[in-house]
Amino acid sequence: MEFFWASIRKDLARWRQDFTAVLLWLSIPLIIGGLITSLVDGNGGAKPRGVLLIADLDDTFLSGFVAGAYSQGELGELISVEKTTVEAGTESINAGEASGFLIIPEGFTDALLDSKPVTLTLKTNPAQTILPGIIRNVTDVLLDAGFYINQIFGDEIDQMIDTEPGGQSNDVKVASIAVAIQKKIDAAAPLLFPPAIEITIADPPEDGPSVSIALLFLPGIILMAVMFSSNGLAGDYWAERENGTLRRLVYAPGQLSGFLAGKALAAGAIIALIGAITLVIGFVYHDLAWAKLPPSLAWITASGVALFAWFGALQMLASTQRAANLMTAMLLFPLLMAGGSFFPLAALPDWIAAIGRRTPNGFMVDRLTEELTAAGAWTIDPQSWLIILLMAVSGLGICAWRLQTGFARS
Repeated sequence: MEFFWASIRKDLARWRQDFTAVLLWLSIPLIIGGLITSLVDGNGGAKPRGVLLIADLDDTFLSGFVAGAYSQGELGELISVEKTTVEAGTESINAGEASGFLIIPEGFTDALLDSKPVTLTLKTNPAQTILPGIIRNVTDVLLDAGFYINQIFGDEIDQMIDTEPGGQSNDVKVASIAVAIQKKIDAAAPLLFPPAIEITIADPPEDGPSVSIALLFLPGIILMAVMFSSNGLAGDYWAERENGTLRRLVYAPGQLSGFLAGKALAAGAIIALIGAITLVIGFVYHDLAWAKLPPSLAWITASGVALFAWFGALQMLASTQRAANLMTAMLLFPLLMAGGSFFPLAALPDWIAAIGRRTPNGFMVDRLTEELTAAGAWTIDPQSWLIILLMAVSGLGICAWRLQTGFARS
């Protein structure tokens, strides 16, 4: 036990002197995670805003109504309407300085009231997609609305236009027009309020509480930090060999188990520190229940020790340190890709997600995701904990075998 504690103190002291490496293992996943979260999480994102140029050549009440419709309500938060001339508007839209340019031709109101064909010219900016599409849809809706209003209330509108201002007879005529319009509205009301045809859209059954896509990225980002740190910590076996520590160790075989156990627990302490920092940041950002922090941290630490054990075994199976670093690097990034560190397993096609969950880090990401998204805490099943324990023991067993069969003496 004395040698066991000495091994732990030795490794912690050495990594405290090389704390830059620990910060690097922590900072890379945090930077990548921050960029991914800012892309997928819309909190605080600025709304797109475009400019619609309108050349109103008709200059009537109806043409002014069309122009003003683009700046009403929530649509006004997306589109800024500016009046212009045909020449200036054409120059601006060709230069890409606006989202759209609408020309309302002279005679628009007369053609609309007489149910005659009329052409509105709308030019959009090909460099933009969302806002020009909104402008086109709103224009179509306005034209359709004008057509149907004219079909329903065309006679009354004609009478209003023919009415000359002044006189008692004019007041009577206006009243009769209002009564006629009201009668048509009353006749249509049973069909419109509520609609004669009801459309019910059934909500899909909920399997559980909704989970944001940004939260689904969190477990993979945390395991990325664990993978970097466990691989870096396992590379320390080559430093131990260069310093002659392993060569002296093989002549005291009774201390081999204490050395490996101490090294694994020291690695677990560093991984727990990295995991705690990333977890606290994630819990604060996503407002998770703090009761889930202890089981999540325990799972990350145990997973990190298991990964450290197997990365150590791979390091010792290589003939040189350069070959070991190349082999683990070639293995590390495909595992990160398949195991949900760059794309959540839930967002991948089923067959790819199934492969990812069978990788070591994918298995760990999957169980951590269940813990973070479940209603309660300590939801990881005992079988998963047993698998992690067996991974750690088997990896350390291979390390002990390699120390006894030539790695320490090379």
